[in-house]
Amino acid sequence: MKRHWQIHRTTVSRPEARQRWDRAYQSILRWSIETDQRSDPSMNGKEEYHEGGGIRSGLDLSAGQAPDD
Repeated sequence: MKRHWQIHRTTVSRPEARQRWDRAYQSILRWSIETDQRSDPSMNGKEEYHEGGGIRSGLDLSAGQAPDD
């Protein structure tokens, strides 16, 4: 016997919801800053420039092209 399920969704207003979201957001920000500082303290939020690195901008148009038959 196959059952037919019905789902009813409603919203519930919670007075403390805004404060809970604010605390959660602040915790995530604090966690991400602490994680970044632990991973490489010399970065300080700045990007590094690697001249002569192996990555180049642009596309290799010959890659992935099949020969025309």
